Amino acid sequence: MSELFPVEKGFRDKQDNERLYVKDGWYPRRGLEPSDDRVAELQEKGFIGGEGASDEAPDSQNDQENADYKDMTVSELKDIAEEKNIEGYTDMKKAELIEALQD
Repeated sequence: MSELFPVEKGFRDKQDNERLYVKDGWYPRRGLEPSDDRVAELQEKGFIGGEGASDEAPDSQNDQENADYKDMTVSELKDIAEEKNIEGYTDMKKAELIEALQD
């Protein structure tokens, strides 16, 4: 597994199918092995921090994403729901989206 880095400010990663990374989450997602150049670029732009995380970070990432849902817009939540292939997300209200994403 590659090293994980704290997300300092939210961004959409154009090199990862427009995946949304939220502030206080972790980069990269499971299964993504970014190049050292990509990590350096994101650090330089201030999107991710310079200190990598321990193996405990993936569980913390899931907990943090769940906590951040309430701070996101409906549009952002729908983007995540689409990424997770949640059926009927287009007609859901914010509370319903949060509940569906936490399941």
